Amino acid sequence: MKDLKTRVGVLSLCILAMSALVITNAFSAIIAAFPNESVAKIQMLGTIPSLGTLLTTVVVGILAVHIPKKILALIGVVLVGVGGLLPLIFHTNLDLLLVCALILGIGLGFTVPVTTMLISILFSQEERADVMGQSTAINSLGSVIMMFGGGLLGGHYWQNTYYIFLITIAIFLLVLFLIPMDKVAHTTTEQGQTEKVSAWLLLRHLSKYVFIVSFIGLFMSMIYTIYPTNLSIIVATKHLGGTSITGIVNAIGTIGGLVAGFSLRYFNKLFKDKILVAGFITLGITFLLIRIANNLAVVIIGALLSGFAMAMVMATIPFYVSVVSAPVEIAISMSLCQFLNSLGGTFTPIILSALHIQAGNAAFTTGIIASAVMAVICLVFSIGKRVMTNGQATKSANKAVAANV
Repeated sequence: MKDLKTRVGVLSLCILAMSALVITNAFSAIIAAFPNESVAKIQMLGTIPSLGTLLTTVVVGILAVHIPKKILALIGVVLVGVGGLLPLIFHTNLDLLLVCALILGIGLGFTVPVTTMLISILFSQEERADVMGQSTAINSLGSVIMMFGGGLLGGHYWQNTYYIFLITIAIFLLVLFLIPMDKVAHTTTEQGQTEKVSAWLLLRHLSKYVFIVSFIGLFMSMIYTIYPTNLSIIVATKHLGGTSITGIVNAIGTIGGLVAGFSLRYFNKLFKDKILVAGFITLGITFLLIRIANNLAVVIIGALLSGFAMAMVMATIPFYVSVVSAPVEIAISMSLCQFLNSLGGTFTPIILSALHIQAGNAAFTTGIIASAVMAVICLVFSIGKRVMTNGQATKSANKAVAANV
């Protein structure tokens, strides 16, 4: 029962993981509401939270070495609630909406990396892969709740989409009462004394595979961000619907992530060390189907596959990072992973704009190509096999180093 309570508390944080994308359902309506603002600036409502997350994860990695991770999680939930609910008051000024989105992202900068840290320290490695998969499934379930609920709430007035962030109150209470207070990490000296860990020294001694896998996460984030930030534009361009329809498509699509997350152990058995390859191929098919779709049914199939892709890749990446990290390194390695993930999500629209790639169909074509390239890279360099083969040896070496930090 204690393990179940802990699991429920930790996984409740995952409901918020995709919450920054809630407002993307209303992009078409927001573009109409702010005719003098550029489309790229409006799209930043869905991407600027990644900037807040990006800036925060650097600090959280250091804080998590010295402060209980439960405390950091509670701070994050509060900030997500503040950033998500203030737009109900300040929704007539796009700049203020962007500030609120930044606050929301700062909150996610606490909750997202801390969630993977908590999973890594509260569950054994045998349980960890399963819980990581479940966390991705709950990410998708959270997306269903947030995207579908937000889409319905904003059907008539787009600003009402933000009412969905009232859910942060329930999540705060679950974290407060169900997650045990964790201990701050320490190392043991040769004299048998304990001392606080140096975050900088731990970063210097991380396995090279932590960096490799984290950079794969960065590219996954960059590629995947193309999907939600352009979906409503494509749906509107194809005359398939508006804000409510996009919300429904996103909600149905995340069912794929929900199924894949709870079934990750079976995907691991099926694809073994090629699961990243399978994930990127699936994402490429997502972009292709929606790019050529002429009806809503094909768009929904593509959206379902996007959930499968997201679950396969984004659950595997933190698991791989945990495999090649010693327990004392978890806070730093997970923060690095999330930092690079946020970096990709933040700058994707800017990069596409710099390359003169237009929003909509052209962006999805770019997603097809980029997904194929990443699948080939993961296959040719046998990323999964290298990580799992070297994981245990690297972890043993890291433990020895960490003991002397």
